[in-house]
Order: sequence, then structure tokens, then C-alpha cells
Amino acid sequence: MSESNFHVCRVAAISLAVALLAACSSAPPRTGAPAAAVTTAPDKAGPGKTGPGKLGTLSGTAGVTGPQLSSARASADIQLPGVLVIRRYDDVFSDQGKNLPVTVEYAWDYTRGVGIERVYTRDGQPYSQRDLPGQTMNFTDTEIELAFALAREDDGLRAVLSQPDLRFYGGFAYRDVNDDGCGEASRCVHVIVSAGADGERAVAHAIVDLQQRKVVHPFFGPDNPGPLSQAHP
Repeated sequence: MSESNFHVCRVAAISLAVALLAACSSAPPRTGAPAAAVTTAPDKAGPGKTGPGKLGTLSGTAGVTGPQLSSARASADIQLPGVLVIRRYDDVFSDQGKNLPVTVEYAWDYTRGVGIERVYTRDGQPYSQRDLPGQTMNFTDTEIELAFALAREDDGLRAVLSQPDLRFYGGFAYRDVNDDGCGEASRCVHVIVSAGADGERAVAHAIVDLQQRKVVHPFFGPDNPGPLSQAHP
């Protein structure tokens, strides 16, 4: 594939990333009453430990290196909590005919490899919790920094990603039930790297699984500039 065609593909991939990030940041659909959806015991150390109304909203990463997102950190310096909160917002539920103000959290449970929803009353009391199997969810800045670090440290990518003035992009999920590296319970994310004044030169496209803390596909896709013999379809 020519350089110009690859650039078109890379731009299309980044545009798709923006759309997918927006979709991932939306709340998963609720079915039935929240209390009936409890699948595991709600975390007792919830928002209430800092006092009701004191926690601000949270949203996912922008996915592009900049003032708040570094591509230079070492993976050993990035440790993720067992349950990582990704999004938080206030809402009002209808409970037995009455309005109930609540705080809703979406998180990734790294101890089990599954997304979860946790709901608390505004005074911090656990209300419900449910697993969200199949939900890939958005990513946090810390997770994307870890993905960048793992890509940079990968044996197959280390040399090419040691170039100066590279632009790293990430933040949209990849899951395929037929892919051993990114199937059920995975937390795979695209990492796209380019160079040049406008990011016009393609450098790398990899898939990183944060759940395993490893690069599962260093040369992803037929349009990847890496060795064709190692390209993942």
C-alpha cells in the first residue's frame, strides 16, 4: 500500500476512534430496576467516604499525547488499581414511585476482567452494583499512558518507537471473540503512532491488552508499515 493510501487509512482510523470513544463514554443501557441488577456486593468504600456531593464527574481520555497525556512514562511506574473508575455522574432514579438522587460510576474490574456499574445514594450508601459483560468501556489517561509505555517497550516496536517527535494516539477498544489475545475479559486498545509536522507519516499500529499488560499484536492490520510477515489481518 502506498504512503498516501496509508495516510488516508490512518486518518480514517483516528476518525473512527473519535466516534467510538463517544459511543464508549455513553452509559450502557439499563434493564429493569437498578436494585434487581445487583450481581456482586457493592463496594463499601464508595463516594460517601469523601462526603456527598463532593465528587466531581469523570470522563474518559482524549487519547492523544499532550499536556495531560504522556507517551514517555515507563510501564513499571504505572500501576492500575484493582477497580478503576472510568466515568462518574449524578442521576435521579425512580424508586417505588419516588425520585432518588444517586451517583453512578462505571469502572473496569482488573481483578476479574469485567466492566461494572456501581450506584450510590447521594450520601454515599451503596445502592446497587452489576457486572457489564461484553462492555469494552472507555479508557482513562493512566490506562492510555500504560498502553503507550507497553508499546514503546515491546521488543518488536522498541526500535521504531524510539524515533524523536512521534505522535501517539489511543483510546478506542478492540475486542474479537475469535482473537485469543483480545477475547472475553480482555482490555485491548489500539495504539497508533505517526510522525511529521501533521502526523502524515505512519509509524506503527499495535494492539495492547491492558488486562495482561502486554502487546498482543505489534503490527496490526494489512495497512501497517511493519513487516508484512508479522501483520495481523
